[in-house]
Amino acid sequence: MRPSTMDTTATSRTSSSSSTTNTAAASTEPFTLLTHPAIVYASSKLTDPEYTARFQTVNVFDFDHTLFQSPLPNPALWDPSFIGVLISWNHCHTGWWHNPGTLDLGPEAEATVWDGWWNEDIVHQVELSVSDPTCLTILLTGRNGPLYGDRLISMMQAKRLDFDIIATKPTTVARIDGAAKETYLKIHTFNTKHDFLYNVLYENPNIHSMCLWDDRPGQIAKFREAGQEWLDNKMLRKFEVKVVQEPHIYMDPQREIDLVFAMIEANNRQVEAEAAGGRPLVTGVGPMPRTRPELRNRGIWDPYELYSPLKRHKIEVAKVPRYTGVMFSEPVRAFLRYLSAPNQQYTHQKQQHEYLDSISPIQRPSALQNWQSSSSSWVVPEEFHVALCPGAAASEFLESIGGLGATVLVELEAVGASEGKVLAWKVKEYPVSEQFMDGTNNDNLDMPLSIIAPDGHVFSSLEELKDHYQSLASEPSIQNGHPQSNTTTTSTSATTPTSTATTKAIDLNRLGHIHLLKEGVPYITMAYDHRQGARATESVSITDWEPIRSSLDGSLYPQRIVLVGTIGEKRLLGVKSRNWGAMATVPRAEVSIAKVIMNTSNNSHQAVTGRALGDMIRKVQAQMESQKVDNKLDNLEKITDIAREIIASHEATVSR
Repeated sequence: MRPSTMDTTATSRTSSSSSTTNTAAASTEPFTLLTHPAIVYASSKLTDPEYTARFQTVNVFDFDHTLFQSPLPNPALWDPSFIGVLISWNHCHTGWWHNPGTLDLGPEAEATVWDGWWNEDIVHQVELSVSDPTCLTILLTGRNGPLYGDRLISMMQAKRLDFDIIATKPTTVARIDGAAKETYLKIHTFNTKHDFLYNVLYENPNIHSMCLWDDRPGQIAKFREAGQEWLDNKMLRKFEVKVVQEPHIYMDPQREIDLVFAMIEANNRQVEAEAAGGRPLVTGVGPMPRTRPELRNRGIWDPYELYSPLKRHKIEVAKVPRYTGVMFSEPVRAFLRYLSAPNQQYTHQKQQHEYLDSISPIQRPSALQNWQSSSSSWVVPEEFHVALCPGAAASEFLESIGGLGATVLVELEAVGASEGKVLAWKVKEYPVSEQFMDGTNNDNLDMPLSIIAPDGHVFSSLEELKDHYQSLASEPSIQNGHPQSNTTTTSTSATTPTSTATTKAIDLNRLGHIHLLKEGVPYITMAYDHRQGARATESVSITDWEPIRSSLDGSLYPQRIVLVGTIGEKRLLGVKSRNWGAMATVPRAEVSIAKVIMNTSNNSHQAVTGRALGDMIRKVQAQMESQKVDNKLDNLEKITDIAREIIASHEATVSR
C-alpha cells in the first residue's frame, strides 16, 4: 500500500514565472511522460522502473464537478446571457475559469479542507486506486497549469489524496509567429487530455485498462471515441468512462458578487488601457503544443481554431428583468417541494411547516415512475413561478394581468413530464366572482379546497383567506425576512438580484390573472435532469398532462390545491443594455457565426470566404433553429460544434 500523503520529493513544475523561460529548453527535450508540459506534479516513485512495471490500470479523474464541486456563476444572481460573458475567457477580463478567485472559497472553507465541496464518492474511488499498487492514478484537469498548479497540489495534499500525477492544461492559446496580425492557436481541453493520455499509454505498455471519471457530455463522447481507437489499436483491452453528475454548489452570494464586480472593474481598466494604445489582454498564453513522432499523423490537435484578440467593451451591470409572472413566497415554495417530493425527500420541511400534516405528496407522472429520489442529476429550482412573459411586461399586457403586486389564485390542474427529464405542474387561474367572494355561490366546491397562503397558513375557503388577511392589513409586511411598512416604497441595492414575491398582506379585491403573452400552457417547473441536458424552460414542450393522483394509493387527489401568488418581475444582475430604440424588441446575435466558421476551419489554416462562407452561415443558422440553439454567448460551444459538422461536410464534398 502506498503512503497516505503525497511524497515531498516529487517533481513540481508550476511556477508561472519560469514557464516562458523554460519553453525553449523544453522544445529540445526528448519525448517522455515526466517532461510533458501538462504535468505540474509527478511522484518521484515514477522514476523507479520496478514501481512503474507493476501498473496494469490507469485511473484518470477530472477535477471540476467530478472530484471537486467547483463553483460556477450562480444563476440565482446573474442573467443567463451575462453568465455566458463571465464564463467566456476573453470577454470579462480573464474570464471565470482563468480567475484564481473562483477557487478561493475563503479561509473558513480552507480551514475545514473544503468540507462539503468534495464529491466524496469520487474521493473514495481515488483512495481505492491509490491503495492498489497496480494502478497509476492521475488527476487530469483543463485548469491552466501556471495559474492553478500550486493550488491544486496544496488541495490534494490537504485532502491527503496521493495522486501519482497531477496534469493540467499548460496552454490556452499559443502565439503563431510570422502572422500578419496578432494571431493565436486556441488549444482545446480535450485535445490536451487526449495527447497526454496517448503519452501515458506509449510509455506504460503494461497498462491494459483505463477508466476515466468526467462530467462534461461533450468530452465524454470524445473520450469514448478515443477509447474505441485505443481498443482497435490493441493499446488497451478494456476502456470505461464513468459519468459524474452532481448538483452544482455556489459560493457565498456576497463573496461571488464582490468577485464578479472586481472582474468587471479589471475589464473596464483594460478597455481604457487598450484604448490608450496598450497591448490587448490574451489569457493563458503558453508554448505551442509538441507532438511525439508516433502521434503526428493521428490528428491529435484537430480541428485547428485560430484566434485574434477582439476589441473589448466596458461592462456596466444593472438589474435585468428576466421574466414577469406569478411569484410565490417561501412557505408556498416549501409546500410545492414537499408536494412533489419523491419518497418523502423533503420530510424535513414537513417538520418545519405544520400545515403539511394534512397534505399528502402527489404521484409522479407515468414517465417518471422509476425516478430515483437519490438521483443527484435532478435539479429542483430554488424559486417556483408561473412565467407569463419574458422580460418586463409592456404596459398593455401588464394591465391585462392585473399589474405588479396583484394577487393571483393559482390552481394545480395536472402533472406532466417531457421525455423523462422534466417534471412540471400544469396550472390555471382559480375562478373567482364577486358573488363567490361574498359566499353566495359555493356550487363550484365539489371537493375540499386547500388554499396555501403566502404566510404558510392553509384555508378551506376564500372567505377564511379574506378574513385572515383583512386582520393583517394594518400589520407590517415581511420581505426578504425583514419587516416593512405596507405603505412605504423601499429601494434595493443595485448589486442585489430581486424578486417581488413577499409574504405581505394580500388584497383579494385586486386580483390578477394568468394570461400568457404567447399561446401555450401555464406551468410551474418542479425539477429537471441536468445530466440529460434539460432546462427548466423545457416544460413548455409537455403535451401529455395527467390527472393529479395521491402517492399513497394512486387515487385521484382528494382536494383542490390553490396557491396564493403575486404578479411580479424576476430581476437578475446583467449587462446594462444600450438604447436600441425601435430595434429593442429584435433579438441581437451575440456570436458571430462567420467568425466561428473562419476560426474553426482547418482548411490549411485558411478561413473559408466568399459564397462558401455564406452557404455555411445559412446552414449553421438552419441547424441552430432546428436544434433550438439561441445565438447567445453561453451557447458558443454548441454553435462551434454545429459549425464543425458543417465544415467537415463541406470539406468532404470538395475532396470528392
